[in-house]
Amino acid sequence: MKLASLLVCLAFPWISASAGDAPLPNAQVLRERLIASAEKQQKERENYSCSVHHEDFELKGDGSVKKKETTLQDRFFVNGWSVNHVLERDGKPLSKDDAKKEQERIDKLVKKYSDAKRADKAQQEWSRQLDVFIKALRFNNGHREQRDGRSIVVYDLAGDPNFRPQKVEERFAQALTGKIWIDEEVGLPDELKLLTNRDVKVAAGIGSLNKGFQLHLVWQRQPDGVWLIKVAEGSGDARAFFVHERFRFHEQTEQCHLFSVNTQQKIQASK
Repeated sequence: MKLASLLVCLAFPWISASAGDAPLPNAQVLRERLIASAEKQQKERENYSCSVHHEDFELKGDGSVKKKETTLQDRFFVNGWSVNHVLERDGKPLSKDDAKKEQERIDKLVKKYSDAKRADKAQQEWSRQLDVFIKALRFNNGHREQRDGRSIVVYDLAGDPNFRPQKVEERFAQALTGKIWIDEEVGLPDELKLLTNRDVKVAAGIGSLNKGFQLHLVWQRQPDGVWLIKVAEGSGDARAFFVHERFRFHEQTEQCHLFSVNTQQKIQASK
């Protein structure tokens, strides 16, 4: 490698996505880039609305389905926070009364996140939780892959034994293992798979999310560069008092639209 190219790689580790022999991003640089990019994306997705198909499954002990509920939702964003407006349940439009209650619920959420002070407070808490999540995990066995012509850095995730959790979300983060795929150019996740390797006590010790909880997230890059979640799915079991519940969920986001002040333009339907 020529000296000039080497200096560029050392100074700007996120450039040279196509250089297979370029050093992988430093772990600390990677964490900082993830947090900064995620915070930036919260603002940039403001003008989007998407159709969301959500399925909830209550499972029997053998894993078969005991109960299934589905919803069709319209997802939009207020000051970067997602608001899910339920339009249908189990394939049927909401009744007049249910639609009224749902609209009242949405109005309250929009009012809540439209308040600049409350939105800023919520943003600070979200940033804190994201920072904790990143700090509680170690990034191991890094390597590069190519997806749709883009350079992706891939790391195995494991709880950092040196991290000292204090709150529920911190204990949850440290109990995780999995894998993360990060778009090297923008520093945002392309895919994330997580698994809890032990029980996590919640709600002052009266409940627990049991070992084996799984979460899988897939993002999709929109034509204007905004990244939105395309697939969210997970499964697990939890206990609270004497109740033991096994569950599974799947959420598919599609038909995302980009809005301007006076126009609405459909720019993508997820495949």
